[in-house]
Amino acid sequence: MILFFIPPGQDVNRGEDALTNSVASFVPGMPAKVWPEAYARRIPAGSKLVFQMHYTPNGTAVEDQSEAGLLFADPAKVERELLQAAALNFRFEIPPGAADYGVEARYHFYQDVDLFALIPHMHLRGKSFRFTAIYPDQREEVLLNVPRYDFNWQNIYLLDQPKRLPDGTELVCQARFDNSPANPVNPDSTKSVRWGDQTWQEMAIGSFTMGLADQNLTLGPPRVVRADDGSYQVHFRYKPQAPAGAVYLAGQFNQWKPEP
Repeated sequence: MILFFIPPGQDVNRGEDALTNSVASFVPGMPAKVWPEAYARRIPAGSKLVFQMHYTPNGTAVEDQSEAGLLFADPAKVERELLQAAALNFRFEIPPGAADYGVEARYHFYQDVDLFALIPHMHLRGKSFRFTAIYPDQREEVLLNVPRYDFNWQNIYLLDQPKRLPDGTELVCQARFDNSPANPVNPDSTKSVRWGDQTWQEMAIGSFTMGLADQNLTLGPPRVVRADDGSYQVHFRYKPQAPAGAVYLAGQFNQWKPEP
């Protein structure tokens, strides 16, 4: 079950909304996501909340009464806005009988971010999942390794401390699948398997929660003052977590170039 929002001005939900606009989700084994007081997920005013329900018929009429609970943050105490994104690969075909088939998905970061949580997702043939960061200097670091993935007990992995990923980092997700007869929950080891919503199909998704580096919303928004000559003075506050060697301002006036 996924709860996500459709922002105002958007008439229908897009396929990616369930990932990028996710507010809450539930699968077997996954605990509720409760963030520190200073972190919050922003839902634009006027949005519509949508429940995406994943059902599979079992031949018996049943009833469902699903609920979602939201904890509202105090805007004056929120320092970081939580953002959702995902690395995914939907162009793969797992051969029949393959016991250890790999599928890779990548996500490129174009600015400094802090990583807060990682969520691997596959279906019944899922065997293992690994998140690896490749930094701009080509150094590699395994961020999360799930050697025995279990579709019936999925989880969200919250980091003890935010992980800084600099601009230019590549997040590589390596999903491995067992489509062999040795997999006791394999729906059919004689069939090729492709991407699909149904449990007997497969997915390779590495979802994650992040925030913009050094963001501190308690400092307030920029203050804009118009001068008599029609120009503007913009005052803003920036408080990095570590000493900054230099601070550059980018915008349309300099083609968004992060340089003096």
